[in-house]
Amino acid sequence: MHDKATIAQGKLYTSYGAVSAVMWMLYDTAIHFDVEVDCIWRRPQTWVKYAYAFVRYIPILNGGAVLTLTADRTYPSSGCRGWIIDQLVVIECVTVVVEMILIIRVYAMYNRSKIIASIIVLGFAAEVALMVTTLALVIPKQTFTPDCLVASSPGIYMAYWLSSLFFETFLFVLTLYKFFQGIKLEYRQHSILFLFVRDGTWAYAIIFSAMLLNTLMYQLVTTPLAGMGYFWALSVMSFAGSHVLLNIRRLGIRMNKDSSSIHELSSFPAGAVPDGWDTTRQTETSDGFPMTTVGLRARQGSV
Repeated sequence: MHDKATIAQGKLYTSYGAVSAVMWMLYDTAIHFDVEVDCIWRRPQTWVKYAYAFVRYIPILNGGAVLTLTADRTYPSSGCRGWIIDQLVVIECVTVVVEMILIIRVYAMYNRSKIIASIIVLGFAAEVALMVTTLALVIPKQTFTPDCLVASSPGIYMAYWLSSLFFETFLFVLTLYKFFQGIKLEYRQHSILFLFVRDGTWAYAIIFSAMLLNTLMYQLVTTPLAGMGYFWALSVMSFAGSHVLLNIRRLGIRMNKDSSSIHELSSFPAGAVPDGWDTTRQTETSDGFPMTTVGLRARQGSV
């Protein structure tokens, strides 16, 4: 058992962490709003727009609601359990949507391979099943402070964070494998391969860190401080998912601007490609999401 001072300190630090995470999401949204309008809201209605809206704004709305409605208020245990269910459902849904975005990105890297798609879908289904099962076992056994911070959770709760951590690692390994497989190809800073590897690396790094933090917090900390990682995990998922989509949309827009040049070259006979042009891996941009195909692009500094 911990004394009241330790519990109060844990509650205070958890509140600070939660406010910081929500403010970070708001700040990131504000400084990228012009890019968001150009790359998302001015574009046709596709799944990309809906996925972006969900991963960008649902975490902000949920985080703000939780902080507002639980501040300086006390609830019975049943009421606190309802709040926890709400938070866990939100982070589960955000995690699923973000991972679907990353899955489609890897699927595109592997040229829409049905074998790779089947393996990834099986792993994804197993991960979601394990996460949902873990939540069903954990929620009834959690205890709470009067202001609805989690005071303790059963040890099995770490399986929730570990399952996502392992699946993210699997996707990252697939990304690196595809990169090293094509390492002999010319590696452009603005190529699709560069974008996918770069975004896959930083997204994996921050998601891995957030999931590992939550795993360690719930395993090692037995005060309300253990719940501090929740809001940061939610904000990291929101940041990763929204920026991966923004970067892909920006690449798609840039490619569409060059599409007229690519179309003009499509009628050239073999061996008649002008000097300064080379064949490269290009993409289709239906739905604003690049999918691999073959095309032509001007070399940097040419024409």
